[in-house]
Amino acid sequence: MELQQLRYFDEVARTQHVTNSAKKLNVAQPALTQSIRRLERELGVTLFERVGRNVRLTACGAALQKRIAPLLAALDELPEELAVVAGREQAAVHLAIESASALAVDAIAAYRASHPDARFVVAQETAARRWDLRIRTVRADGAATGARRFTERIGIAVPAERAAGGPLALTDLEGEPFICLAGSRTFRAVCDEACAQAGFAPRVAFESDSPAVVKSMIGLGLGVGFWPERSWGSLEDSSATLTAIADAPFARTIEIEPAHGPLSKEAAAFHGFLVSRFEARWREPSPLRA
Repeated sequence: MELQQLRYFDEVARTQHVTNSAKKLNVAQPALTQSIRRLERELGVTLFERVGRNVRLTACGAALQKRIAPLLAALDELPEELAVVAGREQAAVHLAIESASALAVDAIAAYRASHPDARFVVAQETAARRWDLRIRTVRADGAATGARRFTERIGIAVPAERAAGGPLALTDLEGEPFICLAGSRTFRAVCDEACAQAGFAPRVAFESDSPAVVKSMIGLGLGVGFWPERSWGSLEDSSATLTAIADAPFARTIEIEPAHGPLSKEAAAFHGFLVSRFEARWREPSPLRA
């Protein structure tokens, strides 16, 4: 059993898709498949079962992943830890950014302008192995210890020429083509749930991983889209208008959560800076048209 085999297995276990894992690992799919089969022979158990075009962990596979995940994470952290011990580098700040990515990246850029030696490791996966600070959308009930929460209303972005004189009801949007930000799973879930309560499912016409592209598409009249009033930035530079939704409070809560245990001095310093940037954004006048 080799370290490379375990890394290959762990990647497939996380994606549950051999082809996607092979691309990410930059190996040929047959080579990856052979490595997994060789590991299964060595262990004498089946680690995956096929489900359509995907794979799924067996009970033995899940047990193996649970055991090796902390070991692989510890190995990944060794170079950085040794570099810090040797005094050659500052410790990196590990961020898990699941929401408000544009605002978080702006904060990183602003921080590095005054701290040019600061180092960051950013993950946008919900299962990031290690993080000092996590930014995510959460339910409005109990906050994690030490976490700061910021609640923002969600409006509907429409082409400027279609802007209504007042708030729109969700039912007014049934049948409209929706333009969505791809990969924003938690925000999407909040919006889908609100639409379901209004009696319909949004008809998604376009998806993009860029808020700027989403703004442009809406401004061109290609559809409408849900848009949080603060974390995604203003629509002033586009041909779209942000309008309030008339239904009962439609909002989301973003949480900045520090990891359990003491933070490094670098992570603690950035934590305070990040919170202050969010606070400043939340003090700005709302762009949401009532």
